[in-house]
Amino acid sequence: MVNLMKLSTLALATTAVLSASVSAHDIGHEHEHVEGGWNAKAGFVSDVDVKAELWNPRGKSQEEINARAEFITEAYFSLTRTPEQQERAKKLREKYADAIAINAVMPTSDGLVGNDYETFTKGIMRNKEGGITVASSTVFAHPAFTNGMTAYDVVERSEKALKDTDTVKVMGTEDIYSAKKAGKSAVVFSTQGSDYVIEDMHKHAEQSDKTGIKIMNFTYNLDNGLAGGSEKNDSGLTEMGQAWVKVAQDNNIVIDVSHSSNQSAIDAAKVATKPIMASHSNSYSLFPVSRNMTDEAMLAIASTDGVVCPTGAGLFLNKELDASPERYVEHVVYVADLIGKDKVCFSTDMVHNYLDYAKSNLAGSIDVYPPELGFGSPLSNLGAEHIWDVAAILEDKYGWSEKEVRGFLGENVMRVFAANWN
Repeated sequence: MVNLMKLSTLALATTAVLSASVSAHDIGHEHEHVEGGWNAKAGFVSDVDVKAELWNPRGKSQEEINARAEFITEAYFSLTRTPEQQERAKKLREKYADAIAINAVMPTSDGLVGNDYETFTKGIMRNKEGGITVASSTVFAHPAFTNGMTAYDVVERSEKALKDTDTVKVMGTEDIYSAKKAGKSAVVFSTQGSDYVIEDMHKHAEQSDKTGIKIMNFTYNLDNGLAGGSEKNDSGLTEMGQAWVKVAQDNNIVIDVSHSSNQSAIDAAKVATKPIMASHSNSYSLFPVSRNMTDEAMLAIASTDGVVCPTGAGLFLNKELDASPERYVEHVVYVADLIGKDKVCFSTDMVHNYLDYAKSNLAGSIDVYPPELGFGSPLSNLGAEHIWDVAAILEDKYGWSEKEVRGFLGENVMRVFAANWN
C-alpha cells in the first residue's frame, strides 16, 4: 500500500545535514528547531502551516487536522488527462480488450484502516470500470490497522462486497481466466505484513491459503520477528523469516517483499524455491527514498523469475511527487531495462477512502507515520484506469511490442501466480 494512505517513508538524499546540536527529545527523530517548525531528515516540518509540504499534526485541533486532510486529498486525486491522451488510452484499451490486466495492490478492503463496505465497493468498481481484470486487495498490514480484527475477519467482511458487485474471489489462476472469459472482474486477497503468522507459521499459512489470502509480505515498514522493514533498511530476514518463505510457498502463498528492507528481499530470493514479487516498489536509483528498492534487490527478485511492480504513489516516484503516467513510466522502463520486460508489472496503491482516513489518522498514526521521515506530504496518485495511458506510452515512446505490453498488463504476474498456486 502506499503506506495505506500514501503517507510514505520519504527520506530524501537532498536534505541538509543536521547540526551537532540536534536533539530528539519529545519527537523521537533527529531535528533542529527553527522558526515555525524544525528541520529534520525529510526537510522542513511546519508546526503552523497546514498547506506546507510537511506538517506536524501533534497536539492539533480536529479542525486543523481536517483542513490538512482536505488539502492533501485535493492533491491526491489531482491527475487529469487531455482529450487526446484519453482518446489514445481508449484505443489502447480496445486493442488489448482480451488481455488480463492486473493491479498488484489495491490497499482497500472492508475493515482495513477505516475502510468499510462502501469504500471497498468504490475501489472494486473503479478497478472494474478502469479495465482491470484482477486487483490485489489488502486485508492486513500492521496490527494497528484493523481495529482488533484478524485478517480472516476482514476477508469475511469483504466477501459481501464481492458478492454484491458480482466480483470473483481468486483462489487460483483459473478463477482469473474464468472471470475474464465471463466479462467479470476479480479480487485476490493479500497482506502487506505477516505479523500475525509469528505465533504459529504452519497454522496461519494453511488458514491464510484456505481463506483466500494468496500474497503476503513479511512486514509493513517496521522490523518484526520475520524481517527487517524499509523504514531502517539495515537488517534482513531472521531465521524465522527464512523458515516462513518455505512454509508460505509450500502453502500456495506468493512471497511479497515490498515494504520490507532491501536485504530482506535479497535474503528471501536466496531461500525461495518459487518466484517472489515486489507488488508495489519503485527504483531507488531513480529516486532515493527509503521505501524504494535498490538494483541489487530487484536483481535478486528477478533471479527467482519474479516480478517488480512500480507503484503509482507520487511520493515514491520523484521529488515533484508527480504520479502522472509520463513520470510513472520512467520507473517501469528502468525496472524493465534492469531485470527484463518480462519481469515488470503495474500497481496503483490507490487509497479509496483517503479523505476520511486522513481526518481520522493524521494524528493517531504519528508514531508510524512521522513527518520527520516524510509522511503526510501532498502527492498525486495513479488510478487503475491509467494502466492504459502507461501502456500507450510504452508503445508510442519506447517501442514496446504487443507481447511486451501484454506482459506488463498482467501476463508477467500471472506467471508468478501460476508457479505459486498451481
